[in-house]
This record gives sequence, C-alpha cells and structure tokens, in this order.
Amino acid sequence: MKNSIDLNLYRFIDSLYEQKSLTKVCHTLDISRATFNRYLSECRERFNNELFIADKGLYAPTLFTIQLNNIIKTPLEQLEQVQQTAKSFNNKDANIEYVFHLANPLSNLLTVPLLQGLTRDDWHPKISIVDWSLEGIEFPKSGALSIGISGYPNQINERIIERKLGELALFVYISQQHPLANSSKASLADLERFDTVRVSMGDLDDSTYYERLRKQTGVNLTQKLTVASVSSAIECVEISQYIFVCFDIPTQKLPINVSKLPLTLNEKAMTFEVGLQYHRAYYQHPIIKNIEKLLTQILKQ
Repeated sequence: MKNSIDLNLYRFIDSLYEQKSLTKVCHTLDISRATFNRYLSECRERFNNELFIADKGLYAPTLFTIQLNNIIKTPLEQLEQVQQTAKSFNNKDANIEYVFHLANPLSNLLTVPLLQGLTRDDWHPKISIVDWSLEGIEFPKSGALSIGISGYPNQINERIIERKLGELALFVYISQQHPLANSSKASLADLERFDTVRVSMGDLDDSTYYERLRKQTGVNLTQKLTVASVSSAIECVEISQYIFVCFDIPTQKLPINVSKLPLTLNEKAMTFEVGLQYHRAYYQHPIIKNIEKLLTQILKQ
C-alpha cells in the first residue's frame, strides 16, 4: 500500500458506502462514470480488498469496508465543516488572549476604546495592555495574539508586518503662566527655546525618532525631563514651565491651570503617524483585520 492517498478517494468510499449507486455517486461528486471506475479500481488496489460487491446495479460494502468507513467518516465530516468552523476564528468563539504592546502615550488614548470594542455583554476576552516590546511581538506566547501599536514607521525585522493605521494631531500642553500661554498655537521651532517633558517610550526610547525629525524639519529638540505616564507629564506642566507635546486630551480632563495649543510646522498642523505591528504568522487572519478596522475607526474619531 502506498504511504499517501488522494483524499478524494476517502470521500468516494464514504459516498459509495452511503448511496450504493454509481449514478448517485457520480451526481454527488460531480464525476464521470470513467472516473467512478478509476476511483474504485484504485481504492481496491490500495487496500487490497474488493471493498464493494456489485449486484443488480447496487454496490454492497464488504465487512472490511464497513470497518474502514467507521474510521474515515468522522474526519471527513470535520473536513466538510472546516469552512464554517473557520468563520468562528474572528468572533467570540476564538479562545485567544489579546496582548497589545502600546507605546505609552498611545496607551492613554486607546485603552478604553479597545476594551469597549472587544468586549460584549456575553463575552469578556482576556486582554493585556503592556509597554511596547519588539520581543513580545516577535515571539508571542502560546495562545496569545500579540499586536504592537506605536509610531510609524519603525525599524523592524522581516518577521514583523507593519501597517499604517492613521495619524493623530499633535498639541502642546503648557501652564497658563507659560510665556506661550496667550498664543493661539505653538510652532515646533518654539520648542527649541523651552524645556520639554516627555513620556517614556520603553523599548522605543532611542534617538532615531528625534534625529529623523531634525533632518526633516531642521529643528533640534532636546528632552530635559522624562516621566512614566501622560498624567505625570500633565502634573509637571501644571506646576512648572515645562512644555508637553501629546495627542488630543479632552479639555474637561485637563487641570484648570493647563492650556492646550495646536502644534504647527510651517503654519501647518503637525501630526503623529500611528502604525500596527504583528508577526507574519497572523497575516490576513480575520481577527487582525477586525482589530485593524477597530483601531482605524478609533483614530478617526
């Protein structure tokens, strides 16, 4: 017996076992009489058994075939259901833990919308939102879907896919006692003259971004103070002359003493491009498509 077999032959055996008729099997499998005879001949040769006894136009299974069909029927039924089962990969039946690796400032913006977008009344998946880590995205733990969200583009290896999600307007946050407080906007060049506070970006912390910005704009930024969170940065702004650059924070969530100004470059509003990163193993998975759509909608809003 050969080590491999065309799976169509297993389906042929099961169909003939159930229908016992050449005409019906040819109709069900959409094959010709010649193909029917070839399949039957090949099956008999492979299993070294008559398999079916033809009598008055009907094919009666041998005892060997009855035993054989008991083995192959269940796997065949499972294969028939594969397409339907695959549809569950993008809904609550998929038993997957979501691990989002977010650049810290984006965590402040995306945590609640992600929770709301992925949670239903009858379904509460396991969700972890942690600091951005290339290692965590490149080597996800078993059973987890690891997705990175940070600035775009990044220097990443060929195992990681990166896609642009959108962009966010940038604003300057300052105390109302700051020299720029009476302005209607702040330019990037203004930031060279004042001390700034920034939020730590974890594994993303390096000079690459600022060097790229310097080459693009000619503005050389230095970071005098680094803190752990957006809320800490806002607190520093409130009590000092530091400037904080971040995405849009609703005015009602800001302290009374803190003002928000649009950040501009050459009289145009500045934006921050946001990207999604994930392992190539997840490519075109329905869940990835859904999450990408969800994040794109969040950024637009």
